[in-house]
Amino acid sequence: MATDNALKLLLAYDNLEEANRIVSLLRNANYRSESKHVTSVEVLTKLLQDKPWDLVIAQFSGENLPIKSIFPMIRKLNLDTPVLLISDEYNPPDIVEGLRLGAADIIPMDEDQHFLLAIARTLYDLEQRRRLRSCRRRYADAEARCDRLLASSEDALAIVQEGTYLFTNESYSQLFGYLNDDSMLCLPVIDNISAEDRPRMKKFLKPIEANENVDTETIHFTGMTNNEIPVPIEMRIAKVDYQSEPALEFLITKTFLENRSSGREVNLNNNSSSSIDIQRDKVVELINATIRQTAQKHNTSTLLYINIDRYLNTQKEIGLQETEYLVWLLVEKIKTESKDSYTLKRFKEDSFVMILPNTGAEAGLMFASHLCEIIGKKIFKLNDQTISLTLGIGATIISETASTAENCIDNALNAITELHMEKDSNDFANGAKLHESSFGPEFTEDDVETIAQTMLHDKQFELLYQPVIPLHGEPQEFYEVLMQVKPEATGGHLPEQFIAKVFKTPTAIDIDHWVILESIKTLAGKLKTAPSTRLFINISGHTIADEGFTSWLKVALKASGLLPKHVVFQLREIDVARQFHRSVQLIEELCRINGDVALSHFGLAIEPMKLLKKLSVNFVKFDSVIIEKANESEDGVEEVESLINALKAEDENIIVPYVERADMIPTLWRCGVHYIQGYFIQPPSPVMNYDFSNEN
Repeated sequence: MATDNALKLLLAYDNLEEANRIVSLLRNANYRSESKHVTSVEVLTKLLQDKPWDLVIAQFSGENLPIKSIFPMIRKLNLDTPVLLISDEYNPPDIVEGLRLGAADIIPMDEDQHFLLAIARTLYDLEQRRRLRSCRRRYADAEARCDRLLASSEDALAIVQEGTYLFTNESYSQLFGYLNDDSMLCLPVIDNISAEDRPRMKKFLKPIEANENVDTETIHFTGMTNNEIPVPIEMRIAKVDYQSEPALEFLITKTFLENRSSGREVNLNNNSSSSIDIQRDKVVELINATIRQTAQKHNTSTLLYINIDRYLNTQKEIGLQETEYLVWLLVEKIKTESKDSYTLKRFKEDSFVMILPNTGAEAGLMFASHLCEIIGKKIFKLNDQTISLTLGIGATIISETASTAENCIDNALNAITELHMEKDSNDFANGAKLHESSFGPEFTEDDVETIAQTMLHDKQFELLYQPVIPLHGEPQEFYEVLMQVKPEATGGHLPEQFIAKVFKTPTAIDIDHWVILESIKTLAGKLKTAPSTRLFINISGHTIADEGFTSWLKVALKASGLLPKHVVFQLREIDVARQFHRSVQLIEELCRINGDVALSHFGLAIEPMKLLKKLSVNFVKFDSVIIEKANESEDGVEEVESLINALKAEDENIIVPYVERADMIPTLWRCGVHYIQGYFIQPPSPVMNYDFSNEN
């Protein structure tokens, strides 16, 4: 809903009295609404364009404003405005029709409780989608800032995946004798390790899975520069998420580099870090490691977020130095009450995070309550004064459904916020509370895979085709093949972003095969009337890794009577970066059978052109994030134009998708883009029916 908590509502009703009844019903249910009564498509269009709306409530059998005109308008304007339909009576065919059109729900008239519950659910879903979009933008910005920080770090840093460098900063490259960080991209790590140290370093050069637990280690070995000069190295190796994929971070500290340069020896056994140092990064690493371990072993752990009540007041009373000593005393007391297996780290000045491995909800909450009681009774002595402390502890369970460290911390903080509300205080809790989700557990990866296999078997997926039209490119009839769940065949609630999650499981190979077989079967019929038609078909990271894919493809094409030139296989930039050597091999295999390849979702890598120059692809398609940035700011436009110019210099065929407005086309024409695609041209359709004659 809107930030002012007023529900912005459009009522598409023939009868004003019934519209007023709905507003009154919402008011009685404590919804404050800003509503407009709409009786024509023209008025609806104007209102939807003027400002954002939270909800449209429409009469199913409305004559002045038929519901079939509402949904195309919302799609045309590319809005996320849910629609609830009110039917005259309970009628299953009406419900199916409304859901097929895109309604959030269809409620029979006078079913007020059903109506209010549907409102609550729909608005909650809307808020989550809005937050998700905001988070995605912030995430993209944060990743860009992190990339800049990595590049400018005085520590020597490298990101490694499957034994290959994905990123190195200048300090790291120069340490191994390279002039700049570009030179090491995609090179094998083993070349920078001496022969005698390679056997014990091999465990860091193999592929790692997202749920695999990799302990952070500091190792010492002899490195080799590009001129075969041995270099003693002290390196910290840790698992990280890089561009949403698991990778290893190789870090050589600035101190080591300085000591090496000055000829001084490094004290390898010195561990000066205090137990009360703020260690936010290590806290996140610890939680993520616990999540991975929990998923692997299917056990449960408890996270405690321990907050010192009225910390700022205490700091003002006794000063910063004395407060730090008090915190040290508190840590020592907590440690005496804890088991050896419990790990405590300082997260902020006034808070700590403790992980209780193999501990369930009741036991975790009991221990947290015990801590609050013990600390509340403890009198801390500081020189000539005594101080007492209280704690607020938020507990949350880390199970196999946990997703990220940030979510776990947020859940625990929500529990502390509830404690503060109960005590009617912003900085005093003196107690422990367990976070409890009111929406049930998330789907696990196994659940997603099982659902997908069942739906594939029951033919509950369908293919759509969206045209890719030429601006400056060759006049061919291109379509991209897209897949969705049949609207009438969902069979109930599916996980959020279901399709994206499916393609992260091994079932992606079976689905890719099904998409290819079904689409080339349709293409064989289309070629009889439109012989220049070609299809862009997406393949997943799992299919890229499948070394038998090309052999299977040749058999499938031969059986359908098609040639490889009739299809263009799209590989995502992130999948190619993660499986670079296998991707190069697959591209070469497809090239040998005269098949074309497109690099899709292009532009999200730190230096996308560096990766592209190492590949031999026929088309390059931008990612939606790049296009969204161009729609939002001048800086985004400049970034797209710069990438287009760089691609043209490499003689690449450029595709810009997500063209949603007419005013984008002149800019893309001026930039020399070869092909465009998007809802403004034509939404995805079950049939290939675009009239390309208007474009030629």
